[in-house]
Amino acid sequence: MASLLQVSALLALFSFATATPIPAGNKSEACAFNLPASYAALGDSFAAGLGSGFLVDDDIQCQRQNGSYPSQLFELNPFNGNPSSFDFVACSGDELDDIDAQIAKLAYKKFDLVTLTISGNDFGFGDIAEACVYQTLSPNITDPQQVCNTAFAIGEAQVADKTIWDKFDQKLSLVKSTSLNKGGRIFVTGYAKFFAAPIEGDACDSISFFPIPQLAALNMTAANRRRANALTVAVNQGIKRSVAKSGSDVQFVDFDKLYEGRRFCEAKNADDPIGANNPNVFFNDLTTVLPVPGVADVAKQTPGLKVDITNVLQQSSVFHPKIGAHRILAAELNLRILFDSVIPVSSHV
Repeated sequence: MASLLQVSALLALFSFATATPIPAGNKSEACAFNLPASYAALGDSFAAGLGSGFLVDDDIQCQRQNGSYPSQLFELNPFNGNPSSFDFVACSGDELDDIDAQIAKLAYKKFDLVTLTISGNDFGFGDIAEACVYQTLSPNITDPQQVCNTAFAIGEAQVADKTIWDKFDQKLSLVKSTSLNKGGRIFVTGYAKFFAAPIEGDACDSISFFPIPQLAALNMTAANRRRANALTVAVNQGIKRSVAKSGSDVQFVDFDKLYEGRRFCEAKNADDPIGANNPNVFFNDLTTVLPVPGVADVAKQTPGLKVDITNVLQQSSVFHPKIGAHRILAAELNLRILFDSVIPVSSHV
């Protein structure tokens, strides 16, 4: 896999280079690469790779997996080093307040490259998925949509809360001052919108994502999808603003653009709008057969499914990127590293 990824990245780099006109005065100019020699990956479950592969260590809570974009980026090997030059401390469930602990796990070492994906949990992404996507009928809930509306309202209020964005600024500044070598760079990713542009009456409008229809509390309506997408856009805008204040050695990476045509509820996937096991849909669903736990034992399978939807890892992996999404992000980062590392060398010919 690593060799295929490396070839893909180099081909993409070659395609870019051959499509870019070379000024006549520079035809004799060669180049070298000043590549990073060390890499630290910080963040939440999107960085840890929850639902993308197999554990890379024995930390079951953090669920750092080998399908994650940090693991795949290191396998692409734009680095000089060996496994000791890669420190992977992203942790599922972590919030902005946990960044200090992640830095401490790095033993306050400095790195040439740092990646960071953080704040989804601060803005209630998981709570919204539970309330608006996988909510089940309950005798104690008379208005399921109101439960969803409340989760959205909390998330929207948090995105509008300046104190949270001040904290984002502070944590990003802390990562830069504590963990980044002089001349290094930090890539901060945003998040991807979960749904294709909603259309009233489309294939998702009248279905529930909960796989047992008799127990489902809500359909995945266009209105709810529109609101979820808007929240993601607002979060990304906030992250961009923080990055813009952080200097030229900190760059925003638009994760969302890499998902075009590969979200839930794409019009082209009307026959299977969720696409739980469609590799061209980049998010996991509750019924996705994950690398781990994989296909459940027959005795534990939810009727009509190959998985056990009561499995904690199965549940926590919903709405997280599949391995293919992480692969594309890793390739994007690899190209940025290569472009940013070019050192022109005059050949004097």
